[in-house]
Amino acid sequence: MAVNRKAIVDTIKWIGPFLPKAVELIKANPEIWQSIQDQANRLARRKGTAVQDVLATIEVLRDQVAYLAASADDADESRRAEAWSKRLSHCEHAAQLLTAPGTTKAERAALADRVAALRTEIFTAFIEEHGDDAQGIGRVPDLDEPPRLPGEA
Repeated sequence: MAVNRKAIVDTIKWIGPFLPKAVELIKANPEIWQSIQDQANRLARRKGTAVQDVLATIEVLRDQVAYLAASADDADESRRAEAWSKRLSHCEHAAQLLTAPGTTKAERAALADRVAALRTEIFTAFIEEHGDDAQGIGRVPDLDEPPRLPGEA
């Protein structure tokens, strides 16, 4: 079986920025490993530039933002989660527009790059929040409740 080196390099590129923090938090709180690994696997499967991959990535990131909003410890974290939610909505709208005939590969790649940057920001915060929650810092969202986005009652 041939090794897809490009896929390995791409995965390392997007994991790289938060790998040291993740390793540190997982060493201190091994119980968060499974949740972080599950989310990383969901994101790793959705890293293409096709509109469907971008929309699938946005869906995974929405789940993470909902977790971050539910476990926000202060107003600053809540505002950050709300801002991410808005940025994801804008990216989702742009992705839907890119399904129209006449869009270019460059436009799809630019959107994929924007979503990749958001993925790094949000997933880094997701890892940090899991570490905080595992250490008992702040509140832990009720896992039986469905995730809610900022502003939802």
